[in-house]
Amino acid sequence: MLSAALNRVLEITQTGMGNVQLAESGRLRMVRHSGLAREITSYFAFVDQQTTSCAQAAEQRRQVTVRDVATEDVFDEGSRQVILRAGSRGCHSVPLVNRAGVAIGMVSSHHERPLPGFTPAQLRALETSGVMVGRWLSCHRRTVVLDALAHLHTAATAQR
Repeated sequence: MLSAALNRVLEITQTGMGNVQLAESGRLRMVRHSGLAREITSYFAFVDQQTTSCAQAAEQRRQVTVRDVATEDVFDEGSRQVILRAGSRGCHSVPLVNRAGVAIGMVSSHHERPLPGFTPAQLRALETSGVMVGRWLSCHRRTVVLDALAHLHTAATAQR
């Protein structure tokens, strides 16, 4: 599902570079990527500071567009340089939100040229994707935990 979510966002934003991150213990962990250089995937394997568009989108629970990575003040200088060396001049982050509106993940697209922005239809499609994938992910996490607890209970009671 996460690969499909990434592919959908890349299709809507018309690029081949992007990544998926999951929120864990107050930070974002990269779990999927496409078209990104090793330096960027290593540098952003874990994001726990507010000096990136993905962290800001998670905090603000809204999409964040960085039209020009080289000039906008969203990034700290180290992050900016890694992104630019990877060939990304623009990026867009879409929060994956649960039913309570909490960001439990993020899908970001990266673009070779500065971004002029997205159409209202593109932004709606991206938001819909973020909501749908976020709800699926939330349900999946709950189900996996409940299944694991049921298995442990069954195993423990069978040994009595």
